[in-house]
Amino acid sequence: MHKFVYYLIAKMNARLIFVISRNYHILMLLIVFLFQSCGNSAPKTREEQYTEIEKQEITLTYLVNDNKIYSHRTDGAILFGENPKMKVYCSVTNTSDYSGVFKLYAKLTSQGNVIDFEDEKYIGAGSTVELSEEKEINPYSFETNVEFGDWGIIAPTKTVDIEVVKYRTVPIE
Repeated sequence: MHKFVYYLIAKMNARLIFVISRNYHILMLLIVFLFQSCGNSAPKTREEQYTEIEKQEITLTYLVNDNKIYSHRTDGAILFGENPKMKVYCSVTNTSDYSGVFKLYAKLTSQGNVIDFEDEKYIGAGSTVELSEEKEINPYSFETNVEFGDWGIIAPTKTVDIEVVKYRTVPIE
């Protein structure tokens, strides 16, 4: 029985020597790598903050006074050939840091009639301007049940330079 055990141990040692000899190159590379990494520590670095100017497209911000649009009908003098007029208006405040041209659009309906209104004006940063348009109307329309079908403000977009904070890794000397 002892001979058999010795035989197995000798066989296992022979196989182990064979495996080691086949992987000798890998084993040597691992040993070299371990010795090199033991002596050298990783280089010291730190994060450094810096700023950069980037172009960015923004839409200007605004407020509509009372968040409402108003309409006003002015009677005409039919005997003198003056038709009545309908005026649509609202006050817009440019709340952004940049100036631009803002546009009002509105659709007014009454008794089956529809009128489209548009106006656009330059509004400086922080300024308030009234956007309005007045149109002549049929003398027998827009007397009752006047409603806004759709209305809104279209704010301009601008490409502006914005300072952005970024970080980079730098070595410590």
